[in-house]
Amino acid sequence: MLLLAVGLQVGCDKSHLPFFDQKKLTFSGAVEQQEVRVGSKSGGRVREVLVREGDHVESGQPLVSFETTELDAQLAQAIARVEQQRVRLEKLEAGAREEEKAQARANTSATRAAFEAVRNWPRSEEVGQAEAALAMAQADQALARATAERMQRLRRTGDVSQQEDDSARFRLEQLTARVEAERRRLELLRRGSRSEEIQQAEERYRQASAAERLIIAGPRREEIAEARSQLDEARARLDQIRVQRNEATVTAPSRAVVEVLPLRPGDLLIPNQIVARLLEDDQVWVRIFVPEPQLGLIRVGDGVEIRIDSFSERVFGGTIAQINSQGEFNPRNVQSRDERNHLVFGVKVRVDNRDRILKSGMAAEVKVAGSQ
Repeated sequence: MLLLAVGLQVGCDKSHLPFFDQKKLTFSGAVEQQEVRVGSKSGGRVREVLVREGDHVESGQPLVSFETTELDAQLAQAIARVEQQRVRLEKLEAGAREEEKAQARANTSATRAAFEAVRNWPRSEEVGQAEAALAMAQADQALARATAERMQRLRRTGDVSQQEDDSARFRLEQLTARVEAERRRLELLRRGSRSEEIQQAEERYRQASAAERLIIAGPRREEIAEARSQLDEARARLDQIRVQRNEATVTAPSRAVVEVLPLRPGDLLIPNQIVARLLEDDQVWVRIFVPEPQLGLIRVGDGVEIRIDSFSERVFGGTIAQINSQGEFNPRNVQSRDERNHLVFGVKVRVDNRDRILKSGMAAEVKVAGSQ
């Protein structure tokens, strides 16, 4: 805002100036502008200075930009993290696919069949088959023994060769071993499955059944809530990085003049440091100080006439925008009229500066008509 600090001129002779009417109140002061200090909350290394001191800038116009390589990498990482958490949440909310459920059911059926097979092993058909195999082996053994004994007698008389005798004995030994193997196999079948094997098969079946129930039931509500919270956290982190990324460019908050911009590319700034001072063009004010006895003669909204020393032939229009509610300089309990003249109230007068010719510090005189 552009302010005009005006000192009280009471009783001074202005009759030689056509601008001033003796029936009106006249005050003096100086023009002021509202100063805006802009900066960056993130700071960093200056990449580019886009304006110069004295330039007129519009609202939102970039002034200074910082390097963003690191922030760009963090931004890409945060975007990927949000996508990852979003997909995870959708997967949990959708639950298992029908193919996964069918696979779980098939696995349960297979492990159950395996458990039943171990628990009911052996079947009666298998025992009968083993018994028949043992009987056949025993019959072959008896035949081989009789053959071996006959070959032994014939060998003693010389009717058969030693090789034929050895072959008969070897055949007998083979069949004897086969009979023993069939007997052991039959004994194993008759004893059935071991308890350890039954327990293992049953445990596999239980695990498969539990896995099937979990897949069909889907994820717990707590898991979905946790995934949703993690997604919200990832989005918040993304928003935070985007804010930091936006802070890498300092922009003008309103129409203004660049008063101070002491930066060059390569400068390193800490966070929250002021990078430029601006003076707003459309915030031009005149502040006058009205003595307490004359305060009742003015109202908010009253029009005023303003003359600037730098433009002595021109009269600027203005409007009283604010009257302070508290006086200055003197104690409030003064009683005499002369002393009450020293108790003043600040009054702010808005001035039209659309052509941008008024500058902070210019001397000015203000004429207020005053209400009777």
